[in-house]
This record gives sequence, structure tokens and C-alpha cells, in this order.
Amino acid sequence: MHNSTMKQHRLPWVKGSLLLLCLLCSLTSKQAFAWIYNNLDCTNTGSAGTEDLGTLRPSEKISINMTANCIVKRRFPYGSSLQNQQSYTLGKGDKFEALHINSNQKVPEQAMGMASTTCMPSSCETLAVGTRFSYNVKFSGVAPATSGNYTVSLGLSSTSIKGYESYIDDLNVVLLSYTVVQPACSMSTNSIQNLSFATIANDDLANAKEIAEIKLNCTRAVQATATLNPTQSAIKGSPGVSATTLAGLSMAATWADNSNAVNFNTPRTYSFIKGDNIIKLGFQPSLNVGATPTGSFSSNYTLNVTYP
Repeated sequence: MHNSTMKQHRLPWVKGSLLLLCLLCSLTSKQAFAWIYNNLDCTNTGSAGTEDLGTLRPSEKISINMTANCIVKRRFPYGSSLQNQQSYTLGKGDKFEALHINSNQKVPEQAMGMASTTCMPSSCETLAVGTRFSYNVKFSGVAPATSGNYTVSLGLSSTSIKGYESYIDDLNVVLLSYTVVQPACSMSTNSIQNLSFATIANDDLANAKEIAEIKLNCTRAVQATATLNPTQSAIKGSPGVSATTLAGLSMAATWADNSNAVNFNTPRTYSFIKGDNIIKLGFQPSLNVGATPTGSFSSNYTLNVTYP
């Protein structure tokens, strides 16, 4: 009977010990996965908050820079790594690429708390309390090809590395909104045109003239502007006249539909109709006073046509 009594006293003690150990294990597990914030104190100096990009064309390039000045508030034993998070809250488009300019390394898209190999300031290193540094992360993407309204959220975060992944910080979130609109017009001629004057004598320059035709097709009637810019220097006091690559020879540019001299860098307004439209430019070489040049020449221009 004595042995039986002893066994009855030990069983509750063993059960109680097992229960206590399980509780301790549970508490230890929860502490290991607790997130620790406010490890960095960063002041944004670049894109932040909500940005309205307005109207974009299909596949137009988009880029923003998230920049900040930071102070370390809690020691990073091995370094602070970067991650980006992104999602479209309106519409659907391609992913943005994030590049850490300081290290020239890509910032991977992954959840905060998952360490990457891209670290601040420019490499993975111990960061003592009070350390100051700045970062610059460029997000690059393109607008979708389909017309519509779009909103994309771009986030940047920091996660400590090598066993200290519970040290995390939200660094920045930028909300980009924009509308993609199909352009009203498209160019139906080659974007580069070469005009040849062949061989001409100085006495025949008055009859030497070439016409460039730029054709555009528009899906609707629109207002447009056209601006002509010479590559060679413009001749002061002579509207539409610029130098050529041959000393003593100039080139005069006119709007061929009305023979008016082109005012360089000054937009001319056009009322385009639905369907085909043509911009015509005339080019005529002319001798400078007292000059009798010989040799090859070229003259280059850029025509900018702007429409909705």
C-alpha cells in the first residue's frame, strides 16, 4: 500500500511539469517571430504619397525615384537589405523594375521580412546606432498598351539579414495613378527623310528646291502643332535660314503650303481632319553674300508634331 500511494503522488507532478514545458515552448516560439520596427529613421527626399501622372500614351516609359536620408536607431549586426512590394489596385499592367542606384543592384519583389542580397548603404555590412546614410531606388516601368485608368502601388522596405530578419521597416509607399489614351494620330511616312539636291551649280541655286512631305493619319479631328528645329546654327535676322555644313552656303526652310518662312522653334498650329493629313516643308539652298563655295553639303532638321 505504501508503494501505491507514492505512485499516485508522482503522476500529477509529472503531468504538471510537461504542461509547464509546453507553455514555455509556446512563448519562446511567439517571441522568435515578433516583428521589430523603428530600426531606421528615414526622411523621404524623393517621390512619396500619391502621384498623378496624368495622361500617358500606350507603352510610354514611367520612372520614379524613392530617395531618403536615414539614421540607424537599432544596430544591424550584418546589414540592412531592401525589398519592393507592388500591386495594381486599378487596372492591370506589367511589373516595375527596382534598381538600388547606390549599389547598382536590383531590388527584388518580395515580402518584408524576407532578406535580400541588396543592402544599404551600398553593401551588406554592420550598421552601428547613429550611422547616417542615404538611399536612391529607381522604379522603372511602362504604361499598359490598353486604354483606361490605372493605379499601381509601389512599396520599399528594409529587412535585417543573417538571423535578424525580424528587424523590419516600411521605408516608402508611392501610389501612381494615370490614364492611358491611344494617340489621335500616327505617322504613315518614314520618320527619317533624305532629300537630295544632286549636283547643282551656284547659278542654278534659285531653281533648286526640294519638298518634304510628312503624312499623318488621324482617328479623329484634332488640333496639332508642328515645330521645326535646325541642327546647324540659325542665321540671325533671316527667318527660316540656317547654315549648312559647307561654308558660304545656307539653307532656307519654308512651309510649302503657304511659302512662309519657318520660324524655328516656334510651333505652327494645324487643324487635322479625321483621315489623312500632310505637312509640307520646302528647302532651298542659297549663297551667302560674296561667297562662291564648292563641295558637298548637308543640312539637318528635326520636326516635332504634337497632338493629343
